[in-house]
Amino acid sequence: MREIKTVLICGFGISGQAAAKLAIAMGMIPVIADERNTPDHLKVFQELQQKRPEAKAFFNWNGNTPLPPCDLIVVSPGIRKNSALFIAAEKMKNQTTTMLSELEFALKCLKKPFAAITGTNGKTTTTELTTALLQANGVRAESSGNIGTALSECVLRTFTGEIDFLVIETSSFQLENIQTFPPCPAAILNLAGDHIDRHGSMEEYAKTKFRLITETMSPENRIINTSLLPYLKKFLPETAVTLFSANDPSADLSLQNEMICFRNKVLLDTRTTELHGIHNIENMMAALALLRAVKGEMALFSPETAQALRSFRSSPHRVECFAERNGIRYINDSKATNPHAVNAAVQMYGNGKNLHILLGGLDKGMDFHELEVSFPAIRKAYLFGSCRESLQKTLENKVEYELFDSFQEAVYAACSNALSEECVMLSPATASMDMFKNYAERGDKFKEFVLNFLNTH
Repeated sequence: MREIKTVLICGFGISGQAAAKLAIAMGMIPVIADERNTPDHLKVFQELQQKRPEAKAFFNWNGNTPLPPCDLIVVSPGIRKNSALFIAAEKMKNQTTTMLSELEFALKCLKKPFAAITGTNGKTTTTELTTALLQANGVRAESSGNIGTALSECVLRTFTGEIDFLVIETSSFQLENIQTFPPCPAAILNLAGDHIDRHGSMEEYAKTKFRLITETMSPENRIINTSLLPYLKKFLPETAVTLFSANDPSADLSLQNEMICFRNKVLLDTRTTELHGIHNIENMMAALALLRAVKGEMALFSPETAQALRSFRSSPHRVECFAERNGIRYINDSKATNPHAVNAAVQMYGNGKNLHILLGGLDKGMDFHELEVSFPAIRKAYLFGSCRESLQKTLENKVEYELFDSFQEAVYAACSNALSEECVMLSPATASMDMFKNYAERGDKFKEFVLNFLNTH
């Protein structure tokens, strides 16, 4: 990276704070701009000033205060392209000022090898699983990126020798401002309607995701689901890739009689793992393809790989069965923030008309009609949040439902109505930020309300 003295960091959330710390470690002076002003912002900025007194901050920025010229602009993933802050930053670009996403800034500072993962659903599970497989095969790897630890934060830890390899979960928000992703082992898991409010169309959303792979990568490093071949032909025609699929027996990694196979050689009996459902089988395939890209084909067949797959458990909030009472199971699937993820959870737990499902939250411009394949399994839907009326229109005359102003009331109603052999499932199909800080807080509240109900009834 060319010599840079000052860096304007737009957005001071988790990614922006980490980028500011990385900038200081790289010898730069950070200038912070954020439309908010929280106690956490002030505390972190004061810590930065102790290391670099020249650092500046513009909190509660509203567009009226001019931002100082800087050598580099770093934009956090939460800053939308139509926001006043992004527009102001873009106007500052010139021959001597470059604008990068936080992801690209961190990648330019990173001197260790890495792999990257994107997709609509399954990113976190696949990222954590890939990290576990690499660790089992002797690589000091760590998960980072959209998974919760900003890439800039992990890059700082590579400087101290704690980490030798990064597995990076990348969202469409992080990829939309990056022009060329550096060549690395990279996997695109799947694509379904999500964040259309931000990207404008499904094609633009897909194009953003496909920035993760380029023609300069080797075929073993370009890993995609067979279902994405139409997009590959559109964006990267005549490009060789490694394919995985639970439905296509001709894929490099395929499912045959419940066995994951690599080019017809058996790797694993899926019945011996803690991960269930077709979507999780494909997550395992993608992780195995990434392992092959990093460590070679022999690593696929190592006993350490098989043991890591069998012992792996997914993180909380993703189809998490956390309680069972009187034959009723309680499932926290708060991370299902789009219909595609809901359908995957319903496929796992639907058995006749047995699901009491909680749906609702903040709409992202998605097509809720995609949920219709799950309707036969839904006994009743409990609608909450700002988009409950939109969900109501989709469910009208097809599924029994009820609207609630309170999340707690919706949870209690579902718990009260459920019978033995049925499930109470939070799988909301939407973002959480209309009522909660994030999907994790929503999932924690769901579990709290369910356990309170069970302890008092």
